[in-house]
Amino acid sequence: MPGIRPAPGEIPQKAMAYILQGLCTISYGEMVLVAQDGVLMQVEWSEKKRLDCWHDTEDAKPPYPERVLTELAARIRKEFRLLQYGRLVLVIRKGRLMQIERTEKQRFTGLDGEGI
Repeated sequence: MPGIRPAPGEIPQKAMAYILQGLCTISYGEMVLVAQDGVLMQVEWSEKKRLDCWHDTEDAKPPYPERVLTELAARIRKEFRLLQYGRLVLVIRKGRLMQIERTEKQRFTGLDGEGI
């Protein structure tokens, strides 16, 4: 049975829990939220193992305080709401969210060639 489709601009609580878990787990890498018609369609997660920092992975990194996770979730939701088609990329370095990149795709119709 297919899942319930979220409303445009919304990140369901279960998806946000998964995103926050990734932010708490990944040391180096990124998470990608993909939007179509403003709807969250998928979350991709990739982790990189930097050889020059391999010894850092043995040490448990301190968890984000609950207040910080709440603020990050609000910021991610805010940025995602602005996205109709495209990707929101959460870049993680040294176990911390370092930047958010928003790439929007726009389709043009009625032009020669019907679209991009």
